[in-house]
Amino acid sequence: MLHIPDSLLKLLRRPRVVVLLLFASVTALLVYLLTMRRDRSTDHIQIPDQDITEVCNALSTACNITIAYTATESPDSRESTASKGPATSSSAVNKPKNPSVLYYNTHGGTNVNMKGIMKALNLDMSIFNPKQVTGYGMSGKHAAKLINVGHVSHICEAYDVVVIGDTIPHGRALMQSLLEWSPAKQCRSVVVVEMTNRFDWDVKDKSAYYQMVRDLVRRGQTTLKNRLYWVANNNVEQAYVEFMIGMKMPDVRVLRPVGISKDYPYPDDLPPQDEKNFASRTHDTTNIFAILKDEFDVPLTIFPFGHKYGGPKNLLAFKGFIDIPYQYSVMKFYENIAYGVPMFVPTPRLFEYMLQSGLHYTHCIFPNLLKRFPSGSDMKVKTVPGFPAWSAYMDYYDPLFAPYVYYFDSFVELQNMRSFTRKELDWKNVAEEGPKFYNAYRDEILEGWAAMFRDMGFLDVQVQAGGAGRVELHKQI
Repeated sequence: MLHIPDSLLKLLRRPRVVVLLLFASVTALLVYLLTMRRDRSTDHIQIPDQDITEVCNALSTACNITIAYTATESPDSRESTASKGPATSSSAVNKPKNPSVLYYNTHGGTNVNMKGIMKALNLDMSIFNPKQVTGYGMSGKHAAKLINVGHVSHICEAYDVVVIGDTIPHGRALMQSLLEWSPAKQCRSVVVVEMTNRFDWDVKDKSAYYQMVRDLVRRGQTTLKNRLYWVANNNVEQAYVEFMIGMKMPDVRVLRPVGISKDYPYPDDLPPQDEKNFASRTHDTTNIFAILKDEFDVPLTIFPFGHKYGGPKNLLAFKGFIDIPYQYSVMKFYENIAYGVPMFVPTPRLFEYMLQSGLHYTHCIFPNLLKRFPSGSDMKVKTVPGFPAWSAYMDYYDPLFAPYVYYFDSFVELQNMRSFTRKELDWKNVAEEGPKFYNAYRDEILEGWAAMFRDMGFLDVQVQAGGAGRVELHKQI
């Protein structure tokens, strides 16, 4: 039996002492609970979520969904929204001939790309901008709110397929809903996660986020089979996610952008187009282009960060396009090849030197991280001969695209190009070979999307004649 000294018993009989002890206990409990709220992955206290005052659901007027493309013929067999029941793992039971598709995405370039894909497949497509319901880095708590207020059910009940694009955390509520115990809270659409450089962008509760992804990957082989698909639009995504979640991801489909672009007039507030100059567009984290122009005397027209230049067609009036990567891949890289724009990119050696020396800074590319990804015989990607293994995870250095890119290994090399004409510089004949290559490669990409829809059970989805269009050589300036 526990023995309590008489002196302690006398103290406990005093009301004031009891109150002080209770107060101390409650204070200690509160401190403990606040400590437990710390994000274990970042060691920072979690930032409180914004309140949801207006949200896109069945009871609000905040839901702004844009119809991006309407199929030329809507099949009579398409099932109505009202008859749509919870999704099952059956891949071809009671499926409409052609699915209705919602693109859950904020990025203008990927919107154009997906519209081209859906047009080539003759599928209805609408766009929902998730900025209406969240900022960057959606937390698990905020995702749960969107599930509970009906946003997910309202979005999913109207579409057969929902594609989450660009910044994946924007679609966290849709993904998290698939793990809900109650079928009523789950997204009833087939969900496609299209990873494009921003898989975990600005997420604070990374431990919970990565655990959610691990659970989705596991269930994707069982209860979520044929309900959840993973797509990467470049080489790095699968390796990056596998490294972060600590497990393999089967069945990730690499389906790159189709390289289409709208043609716009060259803006009159930019410096005039000049075939004696290279062109480039700077980024908010770097001064490397100003250094090339001012210190190394490279003839260079610099487009300000965020300024539109009218698409790749307008770059054809310059000597070429100098691109110093700030992400593992960007939409304009594929568009420039498709339009025959000669691109000049630093070799992996020079690029790594620029990062290490501070000449160039980006918060999106980390060669030291890429070096921890599989290499040698374990790699799923291929390396350009003479380039380091880590570079294969960047599409800039993929052997598939290397024949249509010019690599320079010093700034002096760019200086020495000053006197050459564009025709003299383009010894690979990218002007003609780039469009030829990408017109054929685009067909492969489109067939990849069509095959995925057929795997979902939409067996009639086919690439239409003409696909997403062709880039004709006569379009060049």
